[in-house]
Amino acid sequence: MIKHPRVLGNVRLSILKDDTTSPEKQRHAVEHWAAGPAIGGRIVGWAEDLDVSGAMHPFKRPGLGPWFTERADEWDVLAVWKLDRLSRRAGHFAEIVEWCRKHGKAIVSVSESIDMSTPMGKMFAQIIAAFAEGELDTIRARALSGSQARKAKGVWIGGVEPFGYRFERQESGGKKLVQDPTYAELFREIVERLKGDWSAYKIALDLNKRGVPTWRDHLRIAKGEEPRGIAWTTNAVRVVVMNPTVAGIYTHKGENVVDENGENVRITDNPLMEFREWSEFVAALKSDQPVRRSTPSRSMLGGVAVCMGCGSRMSSNKKTKPNGRVHAYYACNNINTGTCSNPGRIRRDDLDATVGQFVKFTLGPLPVMERVGNSISQSKTELAEAEATLDRLEADYLVGRLKTDVQIERYWGQHEFQSVKVERLREEIKAAEDAPAWKETGRTYAEEWATKDDEQCRVFLQRHGVTVTVGSADDGSRRVVCKMPELAEIAKETGLQVPNGYWLTEPESEFILPARKAYTRK
Repeated sequence: MIKHPRVLGNVRLSILKDDTTSPEKQRHAVEHWAAGPAIGGRIVGWAEDLDVSGAMHPFKRPGLGPWFTERADEWDVLAVWKLDRLSRRAGHFAEIVEWCRKHGKAIVSVSESIDMSTPMGKMFAQIIAAFAEGELDTIRARALSGSQARKAKGVWIGGVEPFGYRFERQESGGKKLVQDPTYAELFREIVERLKGDWSAYKIALDLNKRGVPTWRDHLRIAKGEEPRGIAWTTNAVRVVVMNPTVAGIYTHKGENVVDENGENVRITDNPLMEFREWSEFVAALKSDQPVRRSTPSRSMLGGVAVCMGCGSRMSSNKKTKPNGRVHAYYACNNINTGTCSNPGRIRRDDLDATVGQFVKFTLGPLPVMERVGNSISQSKTELAEAEATLDRLEADYLVGRLKTDVQIERYWGQHEFQSVKVERLREEIKAAEDAPAWKETGRTYAEEWATKDDEQCRVFLQRHGVTVTVGSADDGSRRVVCKMPELAEIAKETGLQVPNGYWLTEPESEFILPARKAYTRK
């Protein structure tokens, strides 16, 4: 081990659970090890992958992958809580070890005291990795066996009811999962709110204010037990909508259970949301993460408005005057550093009203359009997985790994199934690519804007690419420029009629504010 290494901490969790502390525990363990006197390391970053299976190749993980490619020169030691946090596949693990050897890196498991820069550490690591893969295969085999029995009988034979479902006794014995009317409706309400620019934080606050029990408390109440009074949290809301069980998919310890053809095993014939729709919704929700904050913004345009002088973001500020009145305003983030030659500064209610004017009157009568693309993205992901399965099957067949008649028979069955799936997905992708790139929501910009609070307005502006630039003139007047570049693209692709063709040439509106509450559009 080199002295005072640059440490990259790795955190992975297969599935998010209500208020789980596992990621924090992993971080604390790595931090404690790195700060120890025997190491004296410095943590240079964290590769965090939550809701990521241990079967996914580390090079392909969204959090860890870039540290092996774009940022490989920034660290010396990859520190993990346990080796199974790095990978549950012995083959993947061996690739990582070889990569680290070639690039002069080391891997350390802090809780298992394994330092792979030593020969003994490498030996133990390979043994543990083999056991981890065996455990993953055992879990999947056990889960698949049980799920096949459920699928054959149409019953649920173990575990607590997933969110939004209840047990229904079958005449032939066993229990079947059906929708819980109250919480199925609650799920749809949460989904619609997330689609309508509500943050998970705001939804949690509203549910707590209304006294809606969490799912586990709901189950306790249904059994006649005393509820624990656990509050809804941002994480709890996200866990509900991002869990595959709401789409009727069976999971075991965070892993989707698949049948012998590689298809997801279903837990019910009547899911809360169809799998394809759910996949598109989750993809859109993840793409919105940089836009949605875990806690609400203090203002509508903080972090949205941009200073015309230097291009820096503007933040919301307050100043109390001697008479006790509070003056709220937006100001360039560089106003105190002196690095902006003409820092933007404007009263908060002036700018909020100006942007509201832009949306309600300039955009107001136009239909809100949404980009169609998540379904294509999901189909492409499924296609890549199906093609990879075919490649693996064919490789196993060609090298002679299939020796018995049963293995060969299953090979041809799986090969035919995956081949048909590949052809179907290719046709779906082609049809989706030929379809219009935009679709109408059935609402106008004025209608959307009228229903939103400041936090939702901020998310709405960012989702639709609206930019707000603030500058000032020598006479003290304020210049506000509002743009929505994507509207020109929408008009070009859909033939949408926009005012006087103005957006097709110069997609912006400029407002001059010579005095408070007295401005004119240029």
